[in-house]
Amino acid sequence: MTYKSHEFINLKNVDLAIAWNLQEGTDFTIGDLTKKSGINCSRDVQREVGRWFAYFVKHTPSIPFIIIGKRNGSLLYKKTGPNPLNNSTPSKGGVR
Repeated sequence: MTYKSHEFINLKNVDLAIAWNLQEGTDFTIGDLTKKSGINCSRDVQREVGRWFAYFVKHTPSIPFIIIGKRNGSLLYKKTGPNPLNNSTPSKGGVR
């Protein structure tokens, strides 16, 4: 496993949390999420988080984000549904 800085991990986690909490149908870029997070970090860390998020969206089939194009050179994403892990009625198995 490669070493990632604490700045990268913090920004990645905060940006991902903000993305999960967006309304369905919202268009956003990673830059929008980073501005909302209020975390100050280097441009290189922001680029690395953007690359990670693009890879995450492209290679994870069950998440509710899609890439819809570009805005000012950055990938434009759209939230298409609710968080699949936030199920209010999980199946516990067995008889209730």
